[in-house]
Amino acid sequence: MLIPVRPPRRTRSSPGPPHLPRGRCPDAGGGTMSEISTSLSWALTMAARRQGVVIDTQRLGTAIAAAVGKGGSPDIPKLCRALNLSRPRHLAKPDRPSLPLLCQVKEQGWGLLVDQRPDGRWDFLCHTGQSVVGDAEIVGGGYRLDFTEQGGKKGQQGFERVFLDAIGEFRPVLIEIVVASVVMSIIALGASIFSMQVYDRVIPTHGVATLIVLAIGVGLAILFELGMKFARSHIMDKVVSGLDAKLSQALYERLLAVRVDQLPGSVGSLAGQLRGYEQIRSFYTSQTLFTLVDLPLGLLFVLVIALIASPWMALVPTVFGVVAILIGYLSNRKVARLADKSAAASNLKTGLLVETVEGVETIKSGSGGWKFLSRWIDVSAESIRSDMAMRAIGDHAGYIAATLQQLSYSTTVIIGAFLVINGQITMGALIACSILGGRILAPVAMIPGLMVQRAHTKATLAGLEKIYALQTDQGSERQLTPDNLRGEFRIEEAKFTYAGSMLNAMTIDQLTINAGERVAVLGPIGAGKSTILRLLSGLYRPQQGRILLDGLDMANINRLTLNQHIGYLQQDHRLFVGSLRENLLIGLPDPGDDVLRQVMERTGLLRLVSSHPKGLDLPIQEGGRGLSGGQKQLVAFTRLLLCQPNVFLLDEPTASMDEDLERHCLNVLNQEISGGRTLVVVTHKPAFLPMVDRVIVVVGNRIVLDGPRDVILARLRGQQAPLPAVSAEA
Repeated sequence: MLIPVRPPRRTRSSPGPPHLPRGRCPDAGGGTMSEISTSLSWALTMAARRQGVVIDTQRLGTAIAAAVGKGGSPDIPKLCRALNLSRPRHLAKPDRPSLPLLCQVKEQGWGLLVDQRPDGRWDFLCHTGQSVVGDAEIVGGGYRLDFTEQGGKKGQQGFERVFLDAIGEFRPVLIEIVVASVVMSIIALGASIFSMQVYDRVIPTHGVATLIVLAIGVGLAILFELGMKFARSHIMDKVVSGLDAKLSQALYERLLAVRVDQLPGSVGSLAGQLRGYEQIRSFYTSQTLFTLVDLPLGLLFVLVIALIASPWMALVPTVFGVVAILIGYLSNRKVARLADKSAAASNLKTGLLVETVEGVETIKSGSGGWKFLSRWIDVSAESIRSDMAMRAIGDHAGYIAATLQQLSYSTTVIIGAFLVINGQITMGALIACSILGGRILAPVAMIPGLMVQRAHTKATLAGLEKIYALQTDQGSERQLTPDNLRGEFRIEEAKFTYAGSMLNAMTIDQLTINAGERVAVLGPIGAGKSTILRLLSGLYRPQQGRILLDGLDMANINRLTLNQHIGYLQQDHRLFVGSLRENLLIGLPDPGDDVLRQVMERTGLLRLVSSHPKGLDLPIQEGGRGLSGGQKQLVAFTRLLLCQPNVFLLDEPTASMDEDLERHCLNVLNQEISGGRTLVVVTHKPAFLPMVDRVIVVVGNRIVLDGPRDVILARLRGQQAPLPAVSAEA
């Protein structure tokens, strides 16, 4: 996977953003958007790196553009939200224990206060250099930023914790919803009191005037309750949309953070698991919340029944409510056993469907439709069996709950009738109690259905927790962010095994690749050549041993830092839906049309662009459908040159190209790496051999030969040239 994230460098020794002359930074009065973006971007990048975090430059630029207001002053809290950071701590006056601080200085723009001198002045770093400033030059105080969330140090927590944290951000709004529900429930008491007054006072005394007053009062109460329902619904919609945005972003970020070798084999099943967050969000933010609010209020209604009638009347809905809750609990135990099967079957269906769509050409050409149809029928049958069994349990629980409601009403009327006959309560009290009894059992009757939904939600949550349990590119330790990586690799006692496999995919006792060296990796298919490149790129991590890059353990180097310096062109490269420009600039700030044209002219891609009326906006379909294999490889090769890495890891980069295009691309590649950059290429084509100095031969997932090109090639041809001491034996 190639993920270029930095613009083409002007020189190999200038890793930072382009410098502006002194005095061109924004002052306290504002500055141009470019000036603000340059100084603020540099300051945020350096602040993050001091905490072992690298920020994607494209994402940072978008966040800064959105945070800068019309007056040219950036909204730092808004900027932090866009970068998924915790709220920054603002200090009206900087203090030494809080350093480093992000701040703005007159005539110099945004930067970092990094230290305080004995005379009280501050050491200030900005993109133009270092200076000493006083308190009077600092505009608006400083901000203490925490990049640990952005850096993934809190990424070790599970999805449930992420969900609860997201819910917590809406706590004030949810409190408003709860208060509205309580008010609505209290208003609902008005209908019961209204009925009681009509039967006890209006009808016996023929009090029409009293009836009119009561009618107006209850009408106003009903209208007020209706307004509250609309308001509650509107507020809940905002909560759902905000929660959905946060959860979807958190899940997608987590997916992107998972190490490649940890991803499950079925893309469709993984997509089904990720989509399950919608069910979790729906369960906790819809009727469940209202039911949890109404259940405690049921105790209030029970107390009202006991006050206006008799404790015996209050006992009826209480008993039936307890029975309904018990039925829901028993149903939940049965459904929980089926929910896991149902979720697994649903994920299998999604996986099979995605696999069929992606491979429909192979299925049709190979007459394999009947086989896939048979698999679909089997998977669908298993899913239907689980769903129907769960539905039957839920329906039965619902039927019983409805029956309990009817029994509760009938029992209330029967007991109340005896109490009325004995003169212990009035007719109005009986009517009011029957209405309140229904209000008590309404949320209770929903419990069996909610228990079934909870079982589904619990199974879905378990699937998401499995995704969160996968190892990520960045561990819990602080990551290293070196300015430059030359490309000196050293592998020591490394063993790698694919997830779910018992066989070693690659074993390397010792391997050293010097910076600037050009190496070809040869071997039969399935020998493990591509695995070596993935290990060198950091996308795979050995279960045993370690891989050092420039003397640093690659497991401790920030993923984005590796992406900036290592260009990995995989064998099964993929293009994405969008335009050609978007595919060329994945993760790379737009360098401008002139740079794109120059690089495309070098690689020959310009001919493809020139022949299409939309040029760089040429639409690319999913997977690059509509382009030949050679054209897709040419797009990927052009993207690699735009990245300009220090290390080139190429896996069969010209396998689908014709000879003329391959020869042209090899000449361009030879020019690109002439400045001492490291090249490791996996190939079956002899055309690459003249440009390498060293050859590694891999057979049976082990390195069997390693040495100078001519010596190894002679050995492979069966000649008896002496083989010098190799740097890798396995």
